[in-house]
Amino acid sequence: MTLIHNTFIRGLNSIHEKAGLVRPADVPAFMGYITSLTTAIHEHHHGEETIIFPFLQTKLDKMKDNLKQHERFSGGVNELENYAKRVSVKKEQYDAQKVKSLIEAFGSDIVEHLGDEIPTVAPEELAKFEKADLDAMVEVHEKHIKQQPVFTVFPFVLTHHDASAVPQWPPLPSAISWFARNIAYRVHSSYWKFSPFDNHGLPHAAYA
Repeated sequence: MTLIHNTFIRGLNSIHEKAGLVRPADVPAFMGYITSLTTAIHEHHHGEETIIFPFLQTKLDKMKDNLKQHERFSGGVNELENYAKRVSVKKEQYDAQKVKSLIEAFGSDIVEHLGDEIPTVAPEELAKFEKADLDAMVEVHEKHIKQQPVFTVFPFVLTHHDASAVPQWPPLPSAISWFARNIAYRVHSSYWKFSPFDNHGLPHAAYA
């Protein structure tokens, strides 16, 4: 869980850092980059709220706190996403300061949550469940992950993970991993110049 959370934090930091550097010609790609992050966050939390938390809540009462924290920042994520979509269809002008302000409005809440959630799903907590039951829940969640937007969410995750630290993550089947890195990555390749890593999780030249 920590590793996927790290990709979100890196994405938020990258958007905030690069907002003021974006050249006019790159605004559409930057909006696509922003919506790739917000989609990844939505998909992640949808999986938690519909699959992981209901299962864990049967023995762990802490899931209620996680849901309350989701509510604190979900509106801010939606506002950022909606702004990016409006700019994409030219219903609003790009404003770097507005992008920064939108992130600052919910950034502290989401980063706090991403840290607070980890102990609630720690191994000692999961040990309270029967292995067969836990495995069944994980299998359902893995199906949910595989159904996420392959041309945005998958490349986003890959380009925000430091492969030098954990080279075998994310644990995708080899065929899906190859497709995500070599095909899906290229569909919206203009988005990922804002990412901190390339399609193999290695640092690349920073956008400037």
